[in-house]
Amino acid sequence: MIYFIERGEKVMRINAVKRTVITGVLLSLLSFGLFADQGTTAAVFLKLDQGVRPISMGGAFVAAADDVNAISWNPAGLSQLEGFEVSFMHSVWIVDIFYDYLALAYAAGEIGTFGLSLVYVNYGSIPKWDEFGNPQGDFSGSDIAVNLAYGTVINKELSLGITVKGFNQSIDEEGAFGFAADIGAIYKLPVEGLQAGISAQNLGPKFGFGEAFLLPMILRIGASYTGIRNLMLNLEYAQPVETNGIIAGGLEYWYRDLLVLRMGYQYQGMFDRNKYYENYAGPSIMAGFVIGAGIKIDIYEIDYAYRQFGVLGSSHRAGLTVKFK
Repeated sequence: MIYFIERGEKVMRINAVKRTVITGVLLSLLSFGLFADQGTTAAVFLKLDQGVRPISMGGAFVAAADDVNAISWNPAGLSQLEGFEVSFMHSVWIVDIFYDYLALAYAAGEIGTFGLSLVYVNYGSIPKWDEFGNPQGDFSGSDIAVNLAYGTVINKELSLGITVKGFNQSIDEEGAFGFAADIGAIYKLPVEGLQAGISAQNLGPKFGFGEAFLLPMILRIGASYTGIRNLMLNLEYAQPVETNGIIAGGLEYWYRDLLVLRMGYQYQGMFDRNKYYENYAGPSIMAGFVIGAGIKIDIYEIDYAYRQFGVLGSSHRAGLTVKFK
């Protein structure tokens, strides 16, 4: 009798969790009914991709999310970690913009996995004029975000996670603070090595300097396959609230657990109408292509990613990840 009672209580808890997940996903989908025009969302730095490894695979990482970078892509993936991980990335982005990213995650056994990440964006020096067009020197702008995350295993198939974000934007002498949240889930499918993932990112109130706008919400859904030795294949669809959907694919191949090669591609309708090569009549097909590589020595992994942005130039990301045993 006690066995059946305990079993019944467990089933009720699982059903309650499933209802919570379904409710959260539905609310997230409803929030994406509030479409915004392109260029009319606020705190757009929240859309910047974090982590050299996910970026190298074209940003197709929502279903994999198997390292500390899950904080930024799908917090449910934190449940797949073992031990303590730290990752740092420096990105030389377009024009004079650069940004840095630091992430830490600790697996606390059955309690779950906790994560913390910091993002800092610097826009460089920008010329300043008064209302009459007279130069007034230079000013600068910057963004900073602090993210707290948690991921846990619900059962052998399902994992859930949440990331809470606090961020601040500064332009010259003005500043504004906001907050948002990500929610995510990962589900292991019956096929060996295949799992699906979904996340809703940047959910929160409107933000802005004076006039407020929607945050750059993004809904991601994808699949990851690791059934082939040393190889990971990822596919993802991302729907930003203000632009065309993005189809992304990526792969990762390890050689003797020492060297790794990664490739990825993103397609956003007509090869992304915002990216053109100079003196070229059509959109840049190469603008969505990313390639990366890395080397692993004991608990240390050094990674690099290169991406072409067409007429805007290219970006370089370098990072170090340490996985303590």
